Amino acid sequence: MVATLGVAREKNNKKAKEVKEVPVYIIGASISFADSVVYFTEVQKFDAVALENGFLPHRQYYAYELKDYMNFEENMPGRISIIFFEEKLNKLEKKIQKVKKHLAEDEGKIIRYLGDKFKFVKP
Repeated sequence: MVATLGVAREKNNKKAKEVKEVPVYIIGASISFADSVVYFTEVQKFDAVALENGFLPHRQYYAYELKDYMNFEENMPGRISIIFFEEKLNKLEKKIQKVKKHLAEDEGKIIRYLGDKFKFVKP
């Protein structure tokens, strides 16, 4: 029984090490197959986010938040929302530039920005 407790503690400690609080930069995109315009949010920084194995926890809520905004505030239902995040701003900017280039050149999409009308709320 003592050995079992030791193993359980070791597993709990290992999981605790995998979760770390770091600053995270987030940007969202809203796309529709029926529309040639792709909307991007501004990059937003959250100072302390506990990443879980390198993943943003509750990332689906950020996507729902953007989807609901586009549906109800911008009156654009049926759009797909995508969330991108990185710990380093320059890594996120490089990733987004690749995505925008692909959308504009390969897909013929028009890029627009929501500006400061939309802000993510940290869950």
